[in-house]
Amino acid sequence: MRCCCVFGLAAAWFCLRDVSGEDFQADLSDLSAVRLLHITDSHISLSDEVPPRSSRMFGAYARSRNRDTKSPTTPQQEFSRLVGLAQDLHVDLVVLGGDIFNFPSNQTVTWVLEQLRTAGKSFVFTSGNHDWMLEGQQGASRYDAARISELESTFRPLYEQSLSNGGSCYMSLGHWNRPGIGILYGCTVIKGLLLLFIDNSNYQVDADQLEFARVQLESVSKDTPIVILLHIPLMLPGVTLPAKELCGHAQWGAATDTLWQLEGRPRWPAGNLQSTLDFRDLLQAKAAPNGPVVAVLSGHTHEDASVLLRPPAETAETCEPWGRSWTVRSEGGREKLKEGGGALQYTTSSATEGAYRVLTIY
Repeated sequence: MRCCCVFGLAAAWFCLRDVSGEDFQADLSDLSAVRLLHITDSHISLSDEVPPRSSRMFGAYARSRNRDTKSPTTPQQEFSRLVGLAQDLHVDLVVLGGDIFNFPSNQTVTWVLEQLRTAGKSFVFTSGNHDWMLEGQQGASRYDAARISELESTFRPLYEQSLSNGGSCYMSLGHWNRPGIGILYGCTVIKGLLLLFIDNSNYQVDADQLEFARVQLESVSKDTPIVILLHIPLMLPGVTLPAKELCGHAQWGAATDTLWQLEGRPRWPAGNLQSTLDFRDLLQAKAAPNGPVVAVLSGHTHEDASVLLRPPAETAETCEPWGRSWTVRSEGGREKLKEGGGALQYTTSSATEGAYRVLTIY
């Protein structure tokens, strides 16, 4: 399927399409193309390490079934297979979109890093809610109380070996000394593409994350496309999922927190931070063809989906020329792409069943 949009002779041209077969093979000869392998929601746990707090999640994903072959498998087998595909798929970067782990585990982090080392591909990691959450913390001060401490300890080796650990993309920040850099948000440049990750694994985007994104989006050159990596997809026009599946859902909060007792944790707070809603507005305002954001990659829902960042009518009415043209191609996702022109938010299904997405930008 192909859906293209041309906004005037002087405006940027932007195209979205699913590819396979001959189209896919043709992309491999284009040395300027940037290819990202998106793997999310692997839910790996090598053992039931901290029973009973780890037992529910360990049992939920101890076994799986490959969605293509229907053969019995495990999250570990599928993750090893998927990162092994990186060479065959000629990708430039492995993008790990959160919930790679079932719960925080030094043992499993070491194992995942060994799989990535063996594959020989650079990677970027952002966390999901299950990565840092170990169930049974009813006495915690808030629902995400363990998040920062786990990311700064258990998951530090992932951030240290990630391609987002330093690099020229941070120069635009000047003398930035805020503590979340490299863990709650970060960036890398690969073959001219700027990849930003924003950790919204607690369903929110805080003021520092918003400011980081704003500085990056406003300082980027007009020859640089931007891909945003999130764990939880943004609430956007046309999306009908419940509050527990989306970031920025108007009904998100304590009143719609249906899992707090099952997970043994405090309830979510009353509602969204204003910075979360402002972050969504920022990405919509900067979405191609009007701006540099050519795609958002997300997971969390365990389903393939894509939705326009901005409604077609709004994009057409406000379109102004922006830099050069880009084409974005998706392979692996099973959803039907939305008709119309403009940047999409892609949600990739769970890697426990072997799902993945390759995004090509050129």
